Amino acid sequence: MDGEKPNYYAVIPAEVRYDSDLRANEKILYGEITALADKSGECYASNNYFAELYGVTPQAISKWIINLKDKEYVDITYVNKGKMIEKRMITITPKCTNRYQQILIGYQQKFEENKEEEEYNNNIFELIENNLNRVLSPIEYEVIKKWDYSYEIIELAIKEAILHNAKTIKYIDRILFNWKQNNVETLEDAKKYLDEYSNKVKPKEKKETKVFNPYRNLDDE
Repeated sequence: MDGEKPNYYAVIPAEVRYDSDLRANEKILYGEITALADKSGECYASNNYFAELYGVTPQAISKWIINLKDKEYVDITYVNKGKMIEKRMITITPKCTNRYQQILIGYQQKFEENKEEEEYNNNIFELIENNLNRVLSPIEYEVIKKWDYSYEIIELAIKEAILHNAKTIKYIDRILFNWKQNNVETLEDAKKYLDEYSNKVKPKEKKETKVFNPYRNLDDE
């Protein structure tokens, strides 16, 4: 593979896709070059690598690349070692570079967002399973994915559920729903909300050391 490791995405801009002078395979090859190119738009893969990848001859690949060069979609330069050519460099030309970079950056941002979301969900799942001492069901996973609160707020909701001896996803979900209905957006808001309920505890209840449960009717909803 000539040391090349493809990026996750291939980019074929409109200029290349709709160019009637290019064969379909040449357009696909252009996309493969973008997938192999680093951030500077350079690709060092050989004709043999592309030929093996697409099941054609190296000569066919050479013709495809020449056509892409003639259309000014790529440039070709050679890296010499002494009098010998060490490797060939295919470069995405300015004709498509800006569009290529824009699309690639968009893909990378989306990939990073998905990666962060997946990591966040896994952390939440682990937190809940550790506190409930059991494995979550697929349905519970889907419910949890809909919670649009931070890790810290969800952790506080779990503590509230445990405090009231209600270690269920349904109960935690209703706590978060209750907070949402009362404009709780930050961890400070949640703590303030709980403090306000604590201040409503009657003296008699305090003497009996009862724990006031602001969510006592949630299971009935």
